[in-house]
Amino acid sequence: MAKNTFRQPERIAKQKQRRKLRLASWLNDFIGLDRLFGEDNAWPIQHIDRILWVTFLLILYIGLNHNAERLVRRTQRTKAQVDELRSQFTVLQADFNKSGKQSEISKRVAAMGLADSQTPPHKIVVKTDEH
Repeated sequence: MAKNTFRQPERIAKQKQRRKLRLASWLNDFIGLDRLFGEDNAWPIQHIDRILWVTFLLILYIGLNHNAERLVRRTQRTKAQVDELRSQFTVLQADFNKSGKQSEISKRVAAMGLADSQTPPHKIVVKTDEH
C-alpha cells in the first residue's frame, strides 16, 4: 500500500516561479522591458504582476472617486430643485386659500354686477309630516 506524503515545497515554488517568469518573459519579449530598465536590473520585470495590480487598483480608486463626486453634485442639485418647488407650492397654496374667502369672491363678482345681500338669509323649516 502506498504511503501518504507531503509535496516537496521546492517543487511548488518552482512551478509558481515558472508561471511568474512566463508572464514576465512574454512582456519582456512584447514590450522590451529589459531595454527600458537595463539588462542588469530585473526587478521591474520580476514584479510586473504586482505593478499591474497596483495600477489597476489606482485606476479603480480614481474612477470610484469621480463617480462619488458626481453623485454628490447631482444630489445637491436635486435638493435645490426640491426646495424651490416646495417654496412654489407654499406660495400657490396660500394664494388658493386666500382666493376662496368670501371677501375675495365678492370682489371678483362685483365686476359682473353681483353684490352681497344686505338681508340675512331666511331659514326654511319643513315638518316631517308635511313632506
